[in-house]
Amino acid sequence: MKRVLLIPSDHGGGRGHVSRCIYLAKKLQAGGSETAIVLEQKHYQDGIDAGIPSYLLDTKKERFLKFQFKKPFWPRIKMIERVERPPVFLVFNGVAYQVPRDEYLSTRIVLMRFKKLVKIVEQFKPDVLIGDTHFLTFLLGKKFSLPVIQITRLAAFPPAPRFFWWLQDEPRLVEPNAIEPFAPLLEKLAINDVRKAEDLLRGDLYLIPASDQIEPVDGGRDDVLFCGPLTENYRGDQKIPFFDLPVDVPKIYVTAGGGANRFGQQAFFEALLKIFDRRDFKVLVSTGGLYPAKNLNGQSTNVLFVDWIDGMSAIRKSDLVIHHGGYGSMMETLSAAKPSIVIPFHSEQEGNGRRLKELQVGDLHLPYAGKLQDLLFSWPFGVYSMMAGTELALDAEQIISMIDGIYDQSLYARLQKISEELLRLQKNFDALKMLERV
Repeated sequence: MKRVLLIPSDHGGGRGHVSRCIYLAKKLQAGGSETAIVLEQKHYQDGIDAGIPSYLLDTKKERFLKFQFKKPFWPRIKMIERVERPPVFLVFNGVAYQVPRDEYLSTRIVLMRFKKLVKIVEQFKPDVLIGDTHFLTFLLGKKFSLPVIQITRLAAFPPAPRFFWWLQDEPRLVEPNAIEPFAPLLEKLAINDVRKAEDLLRGDLYLIPASDQIEPVDGGRDDVLFCGPLTENYRGDQKIPFFDLPVDVPKIYVTAGGGANRFGQQAFFEALLKIFDRRDFKVLVSTGGLYPAKNLNGQSTNVLFVDWIDGMSAIRKSDLVIHHGGYGSMMETLSAAKPSIVIPFHSEQEGNGRRLKELQVGDLHLPYAGKLQDLLFSWPFGVYSMMAGTELALDAEQIISMIDGIYDQSLYARLQKISEELLRLQKNFDALKMLERV
């Protein structure tokens, strides 16, 4: 039986990458494989709690590498010109932006992380590596001549990524020079065909945690496997008194997502309160701990805020879900055959909302008004740009109109078909046979 080491991206929100890998590790364990997972401090306990042998990738000591004896003496990301208001929506165009976000701020940091991962591989002695948007998994595979399985999707699909798949002309942005931090390591490993960030996410097999309808990559390829959601499907039985009482009005669940990183959370939640107060809906809003629910409650009889709730339970008990467009939330709503409206914080989430709209099972509401502003950042490897919407604007009548337009039988028929396909793929996914393909 093969030994498998899973390496998810553990930066940013991170929870989606980690939870997928934990689910996959448990599935492999159940089949008799020996598995282990590499996690940073933020999610390390999650692996322990799941019963997965966990290795800590300690990045705290990297702070000692952020001071150097040559320029830049203090490698960091800096906004060159500040905006008057924090962004409520960000535009970027690919995984290259994840390199500075993941704090690959110097070649020394890259080499230090790689050295730690090398020690973990030497200790665990895996036969297969599985990565989830982690930029060093492919390079580890090259060093140890190990097969690599990459959990991926259309937006970051290494052979042919399509981030702005809904646009003919992509926004003109200056991408981060994402390969430069890895240049010494690439040279050391004699890898000379890496040209863009997605090239660092290559593998021998690509595992797509969806269906080809949701992620239309080239499914005819021998190295692509659609497996359905990498998440437990037995969750969702938590009691929710606010939703459990019988009512004759639609029940709406709103979640901002713990990894949304939206600025101005208070204004966002207050806008939701203003939209739904005294309307014919019963609305449950999870703040995800981004803003105290107690500061918002008591102002409405039909809108309740909570700091945390079991998301799958709330989804299953609701008639409609409003979410930020995170991949996990999208797959949970589709698996539960629930319509949704996406209010995204950034372009990747917008893409998920547009996919739901294209499939005619949801809608999209961009949360800003006015023109997008240019944002310019400097980092040790040059400059890069994004664009931002800084004026929060939730159009109440447009959102209510979207909700009214969702309730038709054809939509539920489409949702049911998509849900059945996802659950079929999930049920038929054989993780052990997957290992035989690499």
